[in-house]
Amino acid sequence: MLFFALFSSFLLSPTPEARSSPQIQDLLVETRDGSLFVSARLRSGFQKKTVEDIHNGIPKNFYYYFVLHKKEKRWFDEELLSKTIRYTVKYDTLKKHYTVTRTDDQNTTETTVSEFEAMKEMVTRIKHQKLTTLEGLNKTDHLYVSVKSQMQAVKRPFYVDYFLFFIPFLEIDTPWVDSPRITFSEEK
Repeated sequence: MLFFALFSSFLLSPTPEARSSPQIQDLLVETRDGSLFVSARLRSGFQKKTVEDIHNGIPKNFYYYFVLHKKEKRWFDEELLSKTIRYTVKYDTLKKHYTVTRTDDQNTTETTVSEFEAMKEMVTRIKHQKLTTLEGLNKTDHLYVSVKSQMQAVKRPFYVDYFLFFIPFLEIDTPWVDSPRITFSEEK
Protein backbone atom coordinates (compact mmCIF):
# COMPACT_ATOMS: atom_id res chain seq x y z
CA MET A 1 0.00 0.00 0.00
CA LEU A 2 2.83 2.39 0.88
CA PHE A 3 4.57 1.52 -2.38
CA PHE A 4 1.38 2.33 -4.34
CA ALA A 5 1.00 5.70 -2.57
CA LEU A 6 4.64 6.67 -3.25
CA PHE A 7 4.45 5.48 -6.85
CA SER A 8 1.21 7.39 -7.57
CA SER A 9 2.54 10.58 -5.94
CA PHE A 10 5.64 10.29 -8.13
CA LEU A 11 3.51 9.93 -11.26
CA LEU A 12 1.15 12.77 -10.35
CA SER A 13 3.78 15.29 -9.25
CA PRO A 14 4.65 17.86 -11.92
CA THR A 15 7.92 17.40 -13.76
CA PRO A 16 10.56 20.15 -13.66
CA GLU A 17 9.64 21.02 -17.26
CA ALA A 18 5.97 21.39 -16.35
CA ARG A 19 6.80 23.58 -13.34
CA SER A 20 8.95 25.83 -15.50
CA SER A 21 6.59 26.06 -18.46
CA PRO A 22 5.20 29.56 -19.07
CA GLN A 23 1.84 30.22 -17.41
CA ILE A 24 -0.48 33.10 -16.65
CA GLN A 25 -0.83 33.60 -12.90
CA ASP A 26 -2.28 36.09 -10.41
CA LEU A 27 -5.24 36.91 -12.65
CA LEU A 28 -7.31 39.61 -10.96
CA VAL A 29 -10.39 41.34 -12.34
CA GLU A 30 -11.62 44.51 -10.62
CA THR A 31 -14.51 46.87 -11.15
CA ARG A 32 -13.99 50.46 -10.04
CA ASP A 33 -14.61 53.98 -11.27
CA GLY A 34 -17.13 52.66 -13.80
CA SER A 35 -14.60 50.42 -15.59
CA LEU A 36 -13.39 46.83 -15.69
CA PHE A 37 -9.66 46.36 -14.99
CA VAL A 38 -7.48 43.25 -15.39
CA SER A 39 -4.12 42.41 -13.80
CA ALA A 40 -2.04 39.29 -14.54
CA ARG A 41 1.52 37.94 -14.47
CA LEU A 42 3.42 35.74 -16.92
CA ARG A 43 5.48 33.18 -14.99
CA SER A 44 8.54 31.55 -16.59
CA GLY A 45 8.23 33.69 -19.70
CA PHE A 46 11.96 34.20 -20.07
CA GLN A 47 13.53 30.87 -20.89
CA LYS A 48 17.30 30.65 -21.35
CA LYS A 49 17.04 30.69 -25.17
CA THR A 50 14.77 33.75 -25.09
CA VAL A 51 17.21 35.69 -22.92
CA GLU A 52 20.14 34.71 -25.16
CA ASP A 53 18.23 35.79 -28.28
CA ILE A 54 17.33 39.16 -26.77
CA HIS A 55 20.94 39.77 -25.69
CA ASN A 56 22.08 38.87 -29.20
CA GLY A 57 19.90 41.68 -30.59
CA ILE A 58 16.91 39.61 -31.78
CA PRO A 59 13.70 41.56 -30.99
CA LYS A 60 10.87 39.60 -29.34
CA ASN A 61 7.12 40.22 -29.29
CA PHE A 62 5.09 39.30 -26.21
CA TYR A 63 1.33 39.21 -26.79
CA TYR A 64 -1.37 39.22 -24.12
CA TYR A 65 -4.91 38.38 -25.19
CA PHE A 66 -7.88 39.30 -23.01
CA VAL A 67 -11.42 38.10 -23.73
CA LEU A 68 -14.53 39.06 -21.78
CA HIS A 69 -17.05 36.20 -21.83
CA LYS A 70 -20.66 35.79 -20.82
CA LYS A 71 -21.35 32.28 -19.55
CA GLU A 72 -24.24 30.55 -21.33
CA LYS A 73 -26.11 27.59 -19.86
CA ARG A 74 -26.90 25.55 -22.94
CA TRP A 75 -24.53 26.87 -25.55
CA PHE A 76 -20.97 28.10 -26.02
CA ASP A 77 -20.02 31.08 -23.89
CA GLU A 78 -20.54 34.38 -25.68
CA GLU A 79 -17.50 36.55 -26.40
CA LEU A 80 -18.43 40.13 -25.54
CA LEU A 81 -15.11 41.82 -26.36
CA SER A 82 -11.42 41.14 -26.79
CA LYS A 83 -8.25 43.15 -26.40
CA THR A 84 -4.62 42.51 -27.33
CA ILE A 85 -1.52 44.07 -25.81
CA ARG A 86 1.85 43.67 -27.50
CA TYR A 87 5.24 44.29 -25.95
CA THR A 88 8.24 44.44 -28.28
CA VAL A 89 11.60 44.03 -26.56
CA LYS A 90 14.80 45.14 -28.32
CA TYR A 91 18.27 45.11 -26.81
CA ASP A 92 20.85 47.59 -28.07
CA THR A 93 24.13 45.68 -27.86
CA LEU A 94 26.23 48.85 -28.19
CA LYS A 95 24.41 51.08 -25.70
CA LYS A 96 23.56 48.13 -23.40
CA HIS A 97 19.93 49.04 -22.82
CA TYR A 98 16.49 47.56 -23.52
CA THR A 99 13.77 49.34 -25.45
CA VAL A 100 10.27 48.13 -24.61
CA THR A 101 7.44 49.23 -26.90
CA ARG A 102 3.91 48.65 -25.59
CA THR A 103 1.03 48.72 -28.07
CA ASP A 104 -2.66 48.39 -27.23
CA ASP A 105 -5.60 49.63 -29.25
CA GLN A 106 -4.28 52.84 -30.83
CA ASN A 107 -1.77 53.70 -28.06
CA THR A 108 1.96 53.06 -28.34
CA THR A 109 4.48 53.88 -25.63
CA GLU A 110 8.21 53.33 -25.67
CA THR A 111 10.38 52.97 -22.57
CA THR A 112 14.14 52.49 -22.29
CA VAL A 113 15.68 50.70 -19.29
CA SER A 114 19.20 49.51 -18.63
CA GLU A 115 18.46 46.67 -16.16
CA PHE A 116 17.29 43.24 -17.30
CA GLU A 117 15.04 42.78 -14.24
CA ALA A 118 13.29 46.11 -14.87
CA MET A 119 12.58 45.11 -18.46
CA LYS A 120 11.39 41.66 -17.37
CA GLU A 121 9.04 43.16 -14.77
CA MET A 122 7.63 45.55 -17.38
CA VAL A 123 6.94 42.78 -19.91
CA THR A 124 5.67 40.01 -17.62
CA ARG A 125 3.20 42.03 -15.53
CA ILE A 126 -0.06 43.55 -16.63
CA LYS A 127 -1.18 46.01 -13.98
CA HIS A 128 -4.71 47.42 -13.93
CA GLN A 129 -5.27 47.26 -17.67
CA LYS A 130 -8.62 48.84 -18.52
CA LEU A 131 -10.64 46.34 -20.50
CA THR A 132 -13.93 48.22 -20.91
CA THR A 133 -16.40 50.50 -19.20
CA LEU A 134 -19.23 48.96 -17.19
CA GLU A 135 -21.85 50.68 -19.35
CA GLY A 136 -23.80 48.13 -21.32
CA LEU A 137 -22.77 45.17 -19.14
CA ASN A 138 -25.58 43.36 -17.38
CA LYS A 139 -24.46 42.98 -13.78
CA THR A 140 -26.65 39.89 -13.29
CA ASP A 141 -24.91 37.94 -16.10
CA HIS A 142 -22.16 35.46 -15.27
CA LEU A 143 -19.18 37.32 -16.74
CA TYR A 144 -15.53 36.26 -16.65
CA VAL A 145 -12.24 37.16 -18.35
CA SER A 146 -9.87 34.75 -20.13
CA VAL A 147 -6.18 35.59 -20.56
CA LYS A 148 -3.47 34.03 -22.72
CA SER A 149 0.11 34.96 -23.66
CA GLN A 150 2.29 34.20 -26.67
CA MET A 151 5.83 35.18 -27.62
CA GLN A 152 7.71 35.02 -30.89
CA ALA A 153 10.65 36.58 -32.66
CA VAL A 154 9.74 39.80 -34.48
CA LYS A 155 11.17 38.76 -37.84
CA ARG A 156 11.76 35.36 -39.30
CA PRO A 157 13.64 34.69 -42.52
CA PHE A 158 11.52 35.30 -45.62
CA TYR A 159 11.74 31.70 -46.86
CA VAL A 160 10.44 30.39 -43.51
CA ASP A 161 7.30 32.54 -43.69
CA TYR A 162 6.83 31.87 -47.40
CA PHE A 163 7.24 28.07 -47.49
CA LEU A 164 6.19 27.13 -43.97
CA PHE A 165 3.36 29.62 -43.43
CA PHE A 166 1.16 26.92 -41.88
CA ILE A 167 3.57 26.12 -39.01
CA PRO A 168 3.30 28.37 -35.96
CA PHE A 169 6.66 29.62 -34.74
CA LEU A 170 5.72 30.55 -31.21
CA GLU A 171 8.34 30.34 -28.50
CA ILE A 172 5.73 30.75 -25.75
CA ASP A 173 2.10 29.75 -25.95
CA THR A 174 0.39 29.61 -22.57
CA PRO A 175 -2.97 27.95 -22.02
CA TRP A 176 -6.02 30.15 -21.48
CA VAL A 177 -6.68 31.07 -17.85
CA ASP A 178 -10.19 32.04 -16.73
CA SER A 179 -10.98 34.44 -13.91
CA PRO A 180 -13.67 33.70 -11.34
CA ARG A 181 -17.08 35.25 -11.93
CA ILE A 182 -16.86 39.03 -11.99
CA THR A 183 -18.56 40.67 -9.03
CA PHE A 184 -19.73 44.22 -9.31
CA SER A 185 -19.17 46.46 -6.31
CA GLU A 186 -21.89 48.85 -5.30
CA GLU A 187 -20.69 52.32 -6.27
CA LYS A 188 -22.06 55.32 -4.40
